[in-house]
Amino acid sequence: ICVSLKVEGDEIHVDLTGTAKQIDKPINMPFVGTVDCAIWLTIRSILLDSKIHGHIPQNTGLINPIKIFAPKGCLANPIFPAPTIARFCPGNQLADTVMKALAQAAPEKVSAGIGNLKIISFSGFRPEDESKHWVHMEIFEGAYGGRHGMDGMDSIDTLYANTRNNPIEDIESHLPLRVSKYELRENAAAPGKWRGGLGSVREFTYLSDGGASVEGEGHKFRPWGFAGGSDGACAELALDDGEGNMTDMPSKMPYRPAKKGSRFTAVGPSGGGYGNPFERDPQLVLNDVLDEYIRTDRAL
Repeated sequence: ICVSLKVEGDEIHVDLTGTAKQIDKPINMPFVGTVDCAIWLTIRSILLDSKIHGHIPQNTGLINPIKIFAPKGCLANPIFPAPTIARFCPGNQLADTVMKALAQAAPEKVSAGIGNLKIISFSGFRPEDESKHWVHMEIFEGAYGGRHGMDGMDSIDTLYANTRNNPIEDIESHLPLRVSKYELRENAAAPGKWRGGLGSVREFTYLSDGGASVEGEGHKFRPWGFAGGSDGACAELALDDGEGNMTDMPSKMPYRPAKKGSRFTAVGPSGGGYGNPFERDPQLVLNDVLDEYIRTDRAL
C-alpha cells in the first residue's frame, strides 16, 4: 500500500499510486465504502481531534475537500469481479499508512504504528442437536502506538473500527467454547518516550468439534516506531490439538477444523513506541515493571 498526500489550495489530494495490483484473494478493498472511509476518518481524527476542537458535525462539508485517487485495478480500487470479503484488515493497514504519511507534517498529532485487529469466525454443530449450527465472530482487538504525551492504548479496536470485546460470560453461556485465558500480553511493550500499547492474549477451548477461519494482518511486519521509538510486536495464532501438537497459523486462513479439547490461542500485536526511550520518565518505566508489563531486562 502506497500513499502520498498533497495540499492544493483548500483541498488535500490523497494518491494511492504504487499500491499493488488486485489479486484473486479476498483482501481487495472496494474504493467506495472501505478505501474512502478509511482515509476520511484517519485525516479527520488526526487533523480535527475532537478532544481539541470539540464536536464536529459529520457531513459532506467535512469530506468534500479530500480528493482520493487510486489506479483502477489496484488493491484499493479493484475491477469487478474481485473478492473483497476480508477487506477490513487491509483497510485498517491503509488507514495506518495514511497516518504514517501525515506524521511527516503533523508529528505531534499521530500515534506510532498500530497493531491491527483480527476477525476470527468460530463455528460448528450444536453438540445437543447436530442438525443446528453455531457461529461466533470474535473481533480480536489490537493496540495503539504511543503518541505525543501519552502511552499507546492497550488491547483496543484501532483506527476506523468501533466494536467492543465479547464478554467471556456471554460466550460461555450459549456457545460450546470456554475462554480459558484472557490477559494483557507481557513483555511486548515497544520502548519509547511514550511506550506502545499492549496487545491481549485470548485462549479458546473447544467443548465440541468445530473450527475457525481468520481475517487478519500483522504476523510478519511489526507496527512502526516513530521519532526514535522502537517497533511493536507482531501478532500470533496457534492451535493445540489437545494431544501435545501445536500448529502456528497465518494471519489469513480459511476454515480449519478442530477437535473437542483443542485450544485456539490468539496473541494480539503491540503498537510501536513514540520518541527516544531514554527520555521516558523513570517512574513510568518502574510502573511498567511493577505492573508486570515488562521484565527488568527490557526496562528502558
